Amino acid sequence: MMTHSQLRQFIMEAVLLLVLGAAIVIGGNLMSSKNATRRIQNEYHYRFSGVLDCASYEKVKSKALNDFPEIDGVYIGYDTMGIPKGYVVDLMVQMPNEQNMAILVSLDYESTRVTGIALPPDTDEDSRYISEDAMELIKEKVIGRQIPITFATEDHSEDDDKSENYTVEGLNDGVYYAQRLFDDRNRYIDYVEMEIENGVIKKVKWDAFSTDKTNQDRSEASLKGAYVTSGLDWATQSYNLCHALLECQEPDRLAMKSNGTTDIVDGVTCDIRPFVELAKECIGNSKAGYGKEAYMRGLDAMLVHLFEKDAEELGYLNEDGHIVFSFEKNPEIYTIYNDDEVAVGYMPVRQIEAVINGTWHEGDQDPVSTPASDGGNRGNGSNLDYDSTEDGLTPGGALENQIITDSMDDLPMSEMASFIEPVPDYYDETRTVIKACNTCYKFLKEYLNWKVT
Repeated sequence: MMTHSQLRQFIMEAVLLLVLGAAIVIGGNLMSSKNATRRIQNEYHYRFSGVLDCASYEKVKSKALNDFPEIDGVYIGYDTMGIPKGYVVDLMVQMPNEQNMAILVSLDYESTRVTGIALPPDTDEDSRYISEDAMELIKEKVIGRQIPITFATEDHSEDDDKSENYTVEGLNDGVYYAQRLFDDRNRYIDYVEMEIENGVIKKVKWDAFSTDKTNQDRSEASLKGAYVTSGLDWATQSYNLCHALLECQEPDRLAMKSNGTTDIVDGVTCDIRPFVELAKECIGNSKAGYGKEAYMRGLDAMLVHLFEKDAEELGYLNEDGHIVFSFEKNPEIYTIYNDDEVAVGYMPVRQIEAVINGTWHEGDQDPVSTPASDGGNRGNGSNLDYDSTEDGLTPGGALENQIITDSMDDLPMSEMASFIEPVPDYYDETRTVIKACNTCYKFLKEYLNWKVT
């Protein structure tokens, strides 16, 4: 029979063995887990370092991935300090020839610009549908670009008519106005006001008001340092651009490039696409005799159509008389869709008002305010024959005449951030890479709950 001393010693030894056993088990599990983590990180590094070389990677777990079966995985890469460097998206995209191809795309963590593109290192030769030469050329076009991306052609032809007497035909005198129907990421809505006298554009103003009524207009904010852009302050750039239009009279003569910039107006480095689009809409309004007051009534008609109240009743009028409302969440009211429900253009306000009032008829023509390769002068969409098999292209003709920029991968022009030309002789390959990049954008927009601009 055990004494109390022996029993106490036995219990202590049993507890010690239990603790020692638990420590061995826990230590083994930790070591096993550490080895597993190291093995996984080694696999990630082998697969992803070609597009984003990081100290470690973490797989993103999100329900948003359920809506993107073409995405095999999304990963965040970290540096040695644990600071995120970017995203790596592992995709399987379908090429125009219906072949499925694996591709990796990396994006900067802050700006979501494309930082890398590559085929996975374990891709077998039979699945390398993009050659190394083609991939290098595509990288030159795409890396560094902000997503989403679309195709655009640049007109390199020189304008032979540079006389000071150049005017646009068919302009009616009066004050004309146009504003974007959606705000940008800084919550600004761009607008252009144009005064025409004796058939000549005499005054032009380009500015933007904020949907946050406590904020200043963009020009005033830029002069006070609250709105910053590259180069000169935005107000000065706006003035320079408006002055250039008064000299050339035609927005197309401002030589806007596919990335939205121009090299012919001194001191202007900002994106001039909103100005060009709205100036064209003002010119179209002038030709139609649709003055500023009529335009404001058109905006009111849109609000009444949606909410059964006008701008004043809804409280959307600011002190300057602008209707401060973004139709971003109501794209159906201004977007033109083809038979496959792909966005192919945008209606100007006067056309939208006519559609609402039932006075717009099949076959009526009207310039659409989109930066398409033809300058945005499209019909109302109902009588246009778009190729439903490839959004972003028009049917027939040479490739360089096919490319349009109204829609790409079901993303409307209002969201497009970058415009590139396809690599010559590698259109399908370029198209596939763009599709992969735009798929990344659509996922991140849902995952990060981005505000679309």
